[in-house]
Amino acid sequence: MRITAQALYNITKCAHRVYLDANGDPKDRSEVGSFVKLLWELGLQTEREYLDTLGELAVSDLSHYGIDEAWVETQRLMQEGADLIYQGCLVDGSFVGRPDLLLKRTDLSSRFGPYGYEPVDIKAGKGWEERDGKRTKFKDHYAFQILFYRLLLERIQGASLPIGRIVNVEKQLEAFPVADFEQDFQEALAEAQCLISGQNTSEPVLGSHCQLCQWHRRCERWVTEQADPTGLFFVGKVKFHLKRVGLNTIQEIAAMDVNQYLKPPKKIPRTGKDSLLRMKERARVRLAGKPEIRPGFIFPARTREVFFDIEDDPTRGVTYLFGLLIKEQGRAPKFQYFLAKRPEDEEATVRAFWEFLRTTGEEVYYVYSHKERSTLKQLMERYDLDPAVLETYKSKEYDLYTDLIVKYSDWPTYSYGIKQIAKQIGFTWRDPDPSGANSIAWYNQYLANPTDEAPLQRILAYNEDDCLAMVAVKDYFEQASG
Repeated sequence: MRITAQALYNITKCAHRVYLDANGDPKDRSEVGSFVKLLWELGLQTEREYLDTLGELAVSDLSHYGIDEAWVETQRLMQEGADLIYQGCLVDGSFVGRPDLLLKRTDLSSRFGPYGYEPVDIKAGKGWEERDGKRTKFKDHYAFQILFYRLLLERIQGASLPIGRIVNVEKQLEAFPVADFEQDFQEALAEAQCLISGQNTSEPVLGSHCQLCQWHRRCERWVTEQADPTGLFFVGKVKFHLKRVGLNTIQEIAAMDVNQYLKPPKKIPRTGKDSLLRMKERARVRLAGKPEIRPGFIFPARTREVFFDIEDDPTRGVTYLFGLLIKEQGRAPKFQYFLAKRPEDEEATVRAFWEFLRTTGEEVYYVYSHKERSTLKQLMERYDLDPAVLETYKSKEYDLYTDLIVKYSDWPTYSYGIKQIAKQIGFTWRDPDPSGANSIAWYNQYLANPTDEAPLQRILAYNEDDCLAMVAVKDYFEQASG
């Protein structure tokens, strides 16, 4: 069975997906969502846009060929010394790679002559992660793909370079030393081979990141049937450590004597007493099937409450909607919004929203993550906006996720996202498929055909429902506290 660069990418995210892609029952695979399709389209668009920047450099385009034909053509073009091959194909036994670019290098001798080829991928993100303005780490999922192509090229042309490179979202070349990833790559490759062959199966690690995967429903069902520890919030890959010491199910976690797992031989790495006690409590709540609210929370006493939710599109780098459900004593709730119909309208929309923030009074802003304040900070820096407005906003913000849900409650679900929590208390969205990812897809659908505003109306209704869901969560806690 074929080993591909996509498998090396996926294994950094979820080993079980690599197994399922090769061995899973197709009936268990869901249809590809609209957001994933959008990412594919944008990926192709990004590649084409980059090729357009190369000027007169001759590009041999093999994107319309299948694997077998592309492999034959790639060998021919490399033998002839083609300058740049787009979507070529590299094959060695069960290993099959299709790098975005194969770039001719005259500083490298190979079996083809006084030149060789370097694989380069075009990415929709940046390769190097930065902290405090300094490069700290190159993304392993990008690096593993380049190392896979490099391995194939070594076998085919008998030579390779000591660096790997990608073209990032800003159309800049980013280089990294392949030696830094060689050992981890070899281990990942060996694991991928075992998974794809069916020799190993791995297990699902359920989390909020699973929502876009085609195997999500299958894995969610498996976790429920097996009472797997990842059915609990914030367990994730720690479950493998739990299983090594005999905690294989949610029932066993609920019944555990925490003190037994604080020292060898049953010590669980990087998991202290408080974490285990919380895990045990969450297991008990999961088995009971209903949430548990703890006392001690206090909501700000304000006559005006604003439930605030942002919609943005990281694929375009644009924030397109600021949605606000405003509740004032003695008045019906009002939904107000600031919408950038086009990415080029972002600045005017942000400035209008900044003025709204500047002129408001002693309200409280309820949100459901740190996203709103971090997005506002980025926009402030991008458009040189008044920082005093952001500081005033931050003093009024109340994060329902961090300051309420996580701190004062436990829920019988693996995710504490607003969708899962609000549904637990009976709230429903008007849209049959509500998600932030779909909102991005709807926005791009509108941009492709601005004469049809139905996608915009769908976004607005979805955003308003997100705000109403926050209202429902706050009301639930108030009722629970008596």
